Amino acid sequence: MAQNPYIRDVNSEQNLLEDLNAEFIRALGRNCYYIPRTLNDYDPIYGEDSTASFNQAYLIEMYMENPQAFGGDGDIVGKFGIDLRDKATFRVATRTFEREVTKRDSDIVRPREGDLIYFVLSDSLFEITFVEHENPLYQLGNLYSFLCFSELFAYNNENFNTGICDIDECFERQRKERAQVFTVSNATQVQNTTNSYLDGETVYQVGGTYGTFATIDKATATAQVIDWKPSENELVLGNINGVFITGAREVIRGVESNAERFLGSTGNADFFSQINTEDASLQGDNEIIEFEADKTLDFSADDPFSGGNY
Repeated sequence: MAQNPYIRDVNSEQNLLEDLNAEFIRALGRNCYYIPRTLNDYDPIYGEDSTASFNQAYLIEMYMENPQAFGGDGDIVGKFGIDLRDKATFRVATRTFEREVTKRDSDIVRPREGDLIYFVLSDSLFEITFVEHENPLYQLGNLYSFLCFSELFAYNNENFNTGICDIDECFERQRKERAQVFTVSNATQVQNTTNSYLDGETVYQVGGTYGTFATIDKATATAQVIDWKPSENELVLGNINGVFITGAREVIRGVESNAERFLGSTGNADFFSQINTEDASLQGDNEIIEFEADKTLDFSADDPFSGGNY
């Protein structure tokens, strides 16, 4: 039997349902920031971009589908420590997303996989893994919301410049914790030894080559300058791709500054070296744990339950 001709998908009914959907999310949802991912050097073979950055954040209300608790496996203790595997599903109204995001960036017509959602209430950052745009399925012949499946974001040296201090400062500190310190030196063979490296610029190395022949398209290793200390001849680098070689003819060159120095040695070979060891927030707590464990665990040969007899 054909559809009832007296009950049709009319615009007025669709608009009413869309208004109710948007109002529901606005009333019961929470403030979130939608953070799009910017691809700077996308590799189509591996399907990834090691230099991706996050430069914008759009405030938008979203409704968490399970308001009682996060999904996923929760907190799991493994051999490498505590692994956080929280997941969340966010619903955002189509009309709201178009107003808050698409009108400001026409390239983003819907939430995208790989973009981030900052959930302000729990101070959590989630990465979108899949977007379902047909749930519910064509009520009155139209779609009114996006369903974003997401999991906790795993930081991998991406740059954050969203303008949201809580986000940028957190990942800036992590970026510095993952930096590596290199010791450099001047030499007469190098032309641009008086130039200074610029904060944030890309530096590179072409193994065994320097000067005009060392171009970035031939680079065997690249990185980003976090700090440059000319008085100490120390160059602090992050976002390292490849392996920087030390030696008498190995030069590290800046893309913008054209600064060149011989790479003498690594100040700290540990990739997770601390930049500021005087900052207590950046120091490990190994000694504290060991000290407390010595007070709790009894490693002596005496039996504490024998009354001193054994």
